[in-house]
Amino acid sequence: MPPESVRRSSRIAKEIAILLVGSDMEGKMFSEQTKTVLLSRHGAGIVSQYALSAEQELILRRLDTNREAEVRVVGNLGAQGKTYTYGVAFLNPETDLWDIPFPSMTDFEKKASLVMLQCSGCKTREMVQQSDLESDVYRVNEAIVRACKNCGTSTYWRRPIDGAESGPVGLETAAPESEEREESVEIPPPAPAHPGPALQAAPHVENRRKHVRTKVNFKACVRSYTFGEDVVTCEDMSRGGLCFKSRKEYPAKTDIEVAAPYSPGTHAIFVRGQIVHVEELKKERRFRCGVCYSKS
Repeated sequence: MPPESVRRSSRIAKEIAILLVGSDMEGKMFSEQTKTVLLSRHGAGIVSQYALSAEQELILRRLDTNREAEVRVVGNLGAQGKTYTYGVAFLNPETDLWDIPFPSMTDFEKKASLVMLQCSGCKTREMVQQSDLESDVYRVNEAIVRACKNCGTSTYWRRPIDGAESGPVGLETAAPESEEREESVEIPPPAPAHPGPALQAAPHVENRRKHVRTKVNFKACVRSYTFGEDVVTCEDMSRGGLCFKSRKEYPAKTDIEVAAPYSPGTHAIFVRGQIVHVEELKKERRFRCGVCYSKS
């Protein structure tokens, strides 16, 4: 695998409160307030009480700034009891969610991060430039799940057993002895000593949506000048907004504040938004409203 100095160059151990929205390995939707344990320019190490599968997509929102991003699960990093630690990567590599000036990779680091992997299904070999998170997941599981074009699905990828390499020579060589190595960035518990759920591949998705829309089924609270506080049923969420059903008829372009998920009597975080779509559901005697979060 790439030398330790490369893998550690852009990883910071830090806890940030987040909201994680998605579905578990049984297909059940959830919304979980949890935290990061590791930050990276590519994503984060997160803690969850739900069993997740590699390659599935989630919505991750920072609770301190209300900014969110679409992420995919890279794999399991460890477990302690019923709490798991996962590596998740931003779907958009240009995402800057942490407001941290991570150092740019040098040419040497880019070269040394290349590794030959082989598909466990069709035995195709590819030279892959692994991110720090992918390298962490590989070290824990001795395999990583990624899409295979030949198999048409997500499969396990490992180092070739026979050690034969193809492609440019010397791309996987270790760093010279004189290369200065940084101190290891330790991932806080849960520790990988107790393995979590087996690494599993999620169903292959041919084309990713620009904004992941996740089906949900929980309550939200909508504040508006016209109706005051209105507890509604939230149907889906994305990084740009959400959709809810209400008995009240909200006019399009109504400015609102919305908290999702919402539980009466608990602290709720409201985000500014605007009603951009209204659909009357005559049989249900309700209205379905689409909300776009305000950029400000």
